Amino acid sequence: MVFLTLDDLDNFFRRYAKQQGFGIVKAGGAYKQEKGKTVNERRNCTWKCESGGKPDARIRAKKQRKLDAPVMLHAKVTKDGKWQIRNVVLQHQNHEPVPSISKYISMFHREDLNAVRRRLFQHHDEGVSIPQIHSALAAERNGVENFPVSERQLRNVVDKEKRLKMMEGDAMQWLPTSIA
Repeated sequence: MVFLTLDDLDNFFRRYAKQQGFGIVKAGGAYKQEKGKTVNERRNCTWKCESGGKPDARIRAKKQRKLDAPVMLHAKVTKDGKWQIRNVVLQHQNHEPVPSISKYISMFHREDLNAVRRRLFQHHDEGVSIPQIHSALAAERNGVENFPVSERQLRNVVDKEKRLKMMEGDAMQWLPTSIA
């Protein structure tokens, strides 16, 4: 398969991974070299299953995410600047991906949060509580089980936004007057 850009290829493999129920990481790649200097332009890239790699014996097996899964995709830039898939391994060993749990894979949380972010702040600015917002957004997607974002994630997004809005000197007003 051939793609016009690296982003197109990356989005394609991410969608495939989400559909199949496993996460991926960009494992490596190389940049073009011209006259001994590195140019900020990729020439190849490799993606792997997030469960790929050798298990660490020092970590308990329950907490271990590395299962030596050989799933990978390697692509290279052709002479005309398009990205061509050169090598693909889609056979999972040591674990079976489950499509229904893809909403619990951390790499897909950001996508889901970005989709509801605007509506979250719109409702929160009107004074609606986070649990009510979560229930309303989940109802639009036919229930909480079909809504991939938890109340805690919504609360964390709102708290992060509040911290970013604090300006220099704002912290001084929160300190007790005996310290300031």
